[in-house]
Amino acid sequence: MIDLTGLKEIFGGEMLVEAKDVTRYGVDQIGDDHYRQNPAAVVFPTETSQIAQLMKWANRTGTPVTPRGGGSGLAGAAIPVAGGVVCSFKKMNRIIEIDTENLMVTVEPGVVTNTLDKELMAHGLFFAGYPMSEDICYIGGNVAENAGGGRAIKYGTTATYVLGAEIVSPTGEVLHFGGKRLKDVTGYNMLQLIVGSEGTLGLFTQLVIRVIPRPGARGVLLAAFPEIRQATQYVAALRRVSSEVPSSIEFIDGETARSTNVSMREGDRQTLSPETQAYLLVEFDGPDTDAVDRLLQAAAVLVGENGGAADTMGTQESTMEAAWKLRKQVPWWVKRNAGSCHSLEDVVVPPAAVPELVMFADHLRSSYKVPIAVFGHAGDGNFHLTPMKAPEMSQEAWEHMIPDLLSELYGEVVRLGGTISGEHGIGRKRVSSLSVALSDAERASMIAIKRALDPRNVLNPGVIFSESEVMAE
Repeated sequence: MIDLTGLKEIFGGEMLVEAKDVTRYGVDQIGDDHYRQNPAAVVFPTETSQIAQLMKWANRTGTPVTPRGGGSGLAGAAIPVAGGVVCSFKKMNRIIEIDTENLMVTVEPGVVTNTLDKELMAHGLFFAGYPMSEDICYIGGNVAENAGGGRAIKYGTTATYVLGAEIVSPTGEVLHFGGKRLKDVTGYNMLQLIVGSEGTLGLFTQLVIRVIPRPGARGVLLAAFPEIRQATQYVAALRRVSSEVPSSIEFIDGETARSTNVSMREGDRQTLSPETQAYLLVEFDGPDTDAVDRLLQAAAVLVGENGGAADTMGTQESTMEAAWKLRKQVPWWVKRNAGSCHSLEDVVVPPAAVPELVMFADHLRSSYKVPIAVFGHAGDGNFHLTPMKAPEMSQEAWEHMIPDLLSELYGEVVRLGGTISGEHGIGRKRVSSLSVALSDAERASMIAIKRALDPRNVLNPGVIFSESEVMAE
């Protein structure tokens, strides 16, 4: 057990030390409880100086520290080393400034993404680099993972909007990179190196985020296709011929959509055909409803030309909310249906390879005799193929089978020119699979950076790379 005296001097009573209080910080939304590792303590800093002192203490004592936002991650990056310390950003949740002249906001990392969006709405602005879990995730976590989400096809990922940051290094120095400027080539681009590093290279304490004018109108089209091949062909056709880039193109296989729909409250359910094999949710935004309506009508014509039918279409808030609710409920249905016996994947391929990837899921279903939910961001090639334990399969058989299935999936994704994570990260979940996507030399270059910035390997050890890789001579 670690000596907590130093922490008590830094944080006073703002610390949890009893096992019954720290257990909720031992896992994130990964779903598989065997990853659970309870920390010895959880600290709740309110200012940068406390975090700097924490990291200096960690280096003196050799105690691992794991940064944690909203705990909504799906790869285990916020799961601590057993007996270490979790640094929760729950209390660093101020929106420091909304700068409408520069179109930038300065925030602390514990701001919930949806909270920021509501504040920006009053100014006619929005943060475009949002993830799908915007009502529970923190801005700091979005930046640490370089979160993507449904709008990435048009607006890009979180990194596109991060212009500056105050960062505490793994050794306890307070660093400032970037700022309220749109150009900066003063030395290495350290800011973008640390963005997306999953809490392994630094702890964000303040962030400068670029925001943009909020579109005047949005509209959705929920399209049904009798064959999966038709849906994937439609995505390719829409990307080629649309006069405007859709703000989202989301895919759900028919069986998953129907199962999710049945699990929802009666008033929230859609009318879904048992014959449909694939659904696409297409969203456009624009200056006004007339412009968006024209885009939706053109997209609906293209649906028909590709063998599908437009089930739902419109710019009304209720129409959009109902369509998005179906899509957003899919991962929650998976969790309720499969419990810990599922593996929510995050593979990404070049957009033109989407048909091959989606059809490969059929091969995996047949070969391994398990159901696989197929959903995700069809517009940018980022799919959440999610194998689930078959009802008749034993727990032992599932645990024996899933590594082989994932190995085959990852190998095919890389063959198609893709990689094993598009937005969820490597975390702890995919450490052993990183060699599938990166060469020895590529991994070595990254490990060299980790060693240089975190020589004692105290900041989020075991995330992205195993502890033995980082500490090897």
